[in-house]
Amino acid sequence: MDRNSGLVSGQYLFGWSYEHTTAVVGDVLYCWGGSQEGLDESHDSPTKRQCTSVIDAFNLLSGVWSSQPTRGTPPLGIRGVSCTTINNNIYYFGGYCGHDSCFHNSLNCLDTLTLQWKELQSTSDNSVTKRGYGGMIAMGREGEPQQLLVICGLAPISTTAQHNQFKYHEIPCFDDHLRTNEQNIYNFSSRK
Repeated sequence: MDRNSGLVSGQYLFGWSYEHTTAVVGDVLYCWGGSQEGLDESHDSPTKRQCTSVIDAFNLLSGVWSSQPTRGTPPLGIRGVSCTTINNNIYYFGGYCGHDSCFHNSLNCLDTLTLQWKELQSTSDNSVTKRGYGGMIAMGREGEPQQLLVICGLAPISTTAQHNQFKYHEIPCFDDHLRTNEQNIYNFSSRK
């Protein structure tokens, strides 16, 4: 996929996208994932890895878009991913893979200084519902251990380990999906 196909007069133009995530770090807005031109809906493929290994950046001061290659392994859940920032890091949770009812519950970090991905929690951990389209915020004061709070979302019924303290509602006319008010906290000091 040629991410620079939108070049006009040597300037990168951001293409169409939906179900993506955005976060601001300093004077730059970072846009990642979602459904975009050239992205296949497979679980994992070289084309998908090529597409998701790039992040689009919009410099808020200059008003210029750029396409930045990243290093490491980006998450496979690319649509409806929850994200938030702490300092120079963007944290991404969950997301929909793009096929069938394939949702994820991995927690990943993108260091915006090095553009390096790091997986903090694998999607193989079934104690947290695999889901997308929820929200995430950072908690804690500067200098104190930080925590991430992931709230709500859309999940497949077939893989949801329902917890008694949360609510899960099937969505009419939406096969194998439910909405939830599930809330999970990730603690950086315990890494759980």
